[in-house]
Amino acid sequence: MRIISPVDNLQETAMLLEAGADELYGGYLPAEWEDYSLAASLNQRTFSAAQIDTEEELMAIVDLTHAHGGTFALTLNAPFYTDAQFPMLIDYIDRMVKLGIDSLILADVGVLRLLKQRHPVIEYHASTLAHLTNAGSVRLMAEQGMQRVVLPRHLTVADMAAVIQQAPDVLFDAFLLVGKCPNTEGLCTFHHSSPEKIWPCEIPYEIAPLGNGASEGLQQAMKIQESWSETNRRHGCGLCAIPHLQEAGVHGLKLVGRGAPAAQKVRNVTLAKEFLLLASEVVDHEEYRRQAMAAHKERFGAACHQNVCYYPEFFHGGEV
Repeated sequence: MRIISPVDNLQETAMLLEAGADELYGGYLPAEWEDYSLAASLNQRTFSAAQIDTEEELMAIVDLTHAHGGTFALTLNAPFYTDAQFPMLIDYIDRMVKLGIDSLILADVGVLRLLKQRHPVIEYHASTLAHLTNAGSVRLMAEQGMQRVVLPRHLTVADMAAVIQQAPDVLFDAFLLVGKCPNTEGLCTFHHSSPEKIWPCEIPYEIAPLGNGASEGLQQAMKIQESWSETNRRHGCGLCAIPHLQEAGVHGLKLVGRGAPAAQKVRNVTLAKEFLLLASEVVDHEEYRRQAMAAHKERFGAACHQNVCYYPEFFHGGEV
């Protein structure tokens, strides 16, 4: 499997590639887009640390990535863009393709259909914001020109394996490390624009039924939501599932962390590479899992928790 890391600046690019990243992805907000409010995010990030500063720096990142034998994907994954934004958007993408990007990460099927005709050579990835949760939705997007899918965070590995088996011509990536989201991302309407980077899903709040009682489903939702106040979504992991992801046919491990410090990104790449190698050496799943749990505790300073396990079907509780 390939290791896919976020990148936010030129200084960290070589560090990430030398640590073991095969592919890099990142966002760049052009000056002309800054006239729009935060509600019209170009690439789902509203803080400057998660954006590459200039077009020149982006070109240098792409060139350095290619020199290391890697590829670069530009993030362009807002759920939709308005008609008024399209001329600016197309001009921006034309420049990015000329600059040398290898692929685009998209969520808007209309943009995909237009760009596939305009730029047929680059690779098109469906973002998790596209919310492709089954083989039918994957095939529909593939018919429009999409070649690769970032699978939603809430799918189990068994769900992923079933989708992958039914769409053999498409490549699939799965999330790993940090940024575990309590909500279904493709359907989430929370706005992530807090200067303190504290998102609505992290703020403690209560769910109360309006009627005379809560249904069983609502009771379960209330219990799960309340439990998030006990955990830190930035401790998202998934290391223990790597062997299962390999068996399912996942192509790439997509590490989360746009806007995070370089040292954290490098540590995540190193961990992913270490446990990919370990998965090929350790036959005993329980021993592998024990080492993964120990690595989680060392990395995040806290024991594993079901909420922050990307693949909670493999979480069995308890300290290492």
